[in-house]
Amino acid sequence: MAHGGLNKRRVRVNNPPNRRSTTKKFKPPVSLKNQIRSAERMLRKNLPSEVREAQEQKLAALKKQQEIHTRLAVERKIFLRDRKIKFFERRKVERRIRRLEKLQRSSSSQDAAASPDQLASLKQDLQYVMYFPKNEKYVPLFSGNDDQEIVDKRNGLRKQIEERLSAAAATGKDLEETGSEDDGLLDLSDDDFFLAGSSSDEADADDELTDKST
Repeated sequence: MAHGGLNKRRVRVNNPPNRRSTTKKFKPPVSLKNQIRSAERMLRKNLPSEVREAQEQKLAALKKQQEIHTRLAVERKIFLRDRKIKFFERRKVERRIRRLEKLQRSSSSQDAAASPDQLASLKQDLQYVMYFPKNEKYVPLFSGNDDQEIVDKRNGLRKQIEERLSAAAATGKDLEETGSEDDGLLDLSDDDFFLAGSSSDEADADDELTDKST
């Protein structure tokens, strides 16, 4: 018997044998650019006609897909850059329209007679924001009115939007909105654009019903 207590048997713990992990490593997908390069390298080889034709079709499809991705990336970049201004201007125009419609319902016939033209002009402004071309840098409604180049560009874009709406109506299709109400779901309360001076602009929207951009 060992000093001070019972014998304690030493238990030998065998370490488990090293086993290779059976988990497959994740391989990132091959980029479109690399797929195009691979197809182009393949076409430089001496290939049977059937194989060459298949590779050419594959290359054409890949390039088409790359064009779509590039266009969508440009549109997204423009959207993220311009959505704050478009969101604010849409709210401003909608507020003016509601106020003018309320004024029409409550005013005398003489006051109401002057408002249809104002209302039509405001609805054109709303149309401008809602259907502004996605691939164009947004030209604001309420700034740059003293710059003739900006005014001319805005008027040209108005005409372009009108033509697209007319073409869509002629084919019975709805033109896709680019100034969507979904933008209102964004949390913009902490954005400097809205914190800096939005209250004064809202006051202008309520009071300056005849302040139009031409």
